[in-house]
Amino acid sequence: MRKLGCTALFAACFAIVPSAFAGDFFINGQVGRMDLEGDNFDGDQSSLMQASVGYRWGIGYAQAGLEGGLGKLGELHDDTRYDYTGGYVDNSYTLNSRYAFVGLNARIKPPLVPVYAIGRAGYIGFKRELEATSVNNAIDTTPVTEHRAFEDNDGGTYVGVGVGTTIMPLLDVGLMVNQYRYSQVQYNPVNDEYELSDDKRDARSVSLTVEYRF
Repeated sequence: MRKLGCTALFAACFAIVPSAFAGDFFINGQVGRMDLEGDNFDGDQSSLMQASVGYRWGIGYAQAGLEGGLGKLGELHDDTRYDYTGGYVDNSYTLNSRYAFVGLNARIKPPLVPVYAIGRAGYIGFKRELEATSVNNAIDTTPVTEHRAFEDNDGGTYVGVGVGTTIMPLLDVGLMVNQYRYSQVQYNPVNDEYELSDDKRDARSVSLTVEYRF
């Protein structure tokens, strides 16, 4: 379904561009929540903020074009304890995730209807920074604290659909549902560490959007 959505948007862009007489630049902002699958952190949701720019070509109620932007997920925290003979180790983790994306964007505004539909699909790249603090509490000894850091990059895909309405000339508000597929950070109990998953996993977000066209 994701491949079909990307192909349809790609074809729409190149079908419209040759005959386009006008277009719009746009600035878009989104805030919302993302559901993470298999992240292993306390709570399976994170906040989302992103901003993008783009341009759409088209005639009448149909437009298609390109978009690119940056985003950030809310900070995630987790704590674990590992028991061993003679003591235990308390681990505390903090994960920060940022991303950049580029893709295709299509907007359809039927005549005489006060709403429009949006479709988007493309490539997304994530940068994850994990900070870990371990406190080794051995019996009859002073606790030993160790700090570690993990940083990695990974790429994936995204596809989204949404609806909206125009509240002022060239100013729109709407609701978007996005699906992402990329390697997520997961806990490995064998080595007591967080690491990127070997397989791609899904994440979904629901967000409010504000877009200004010019």
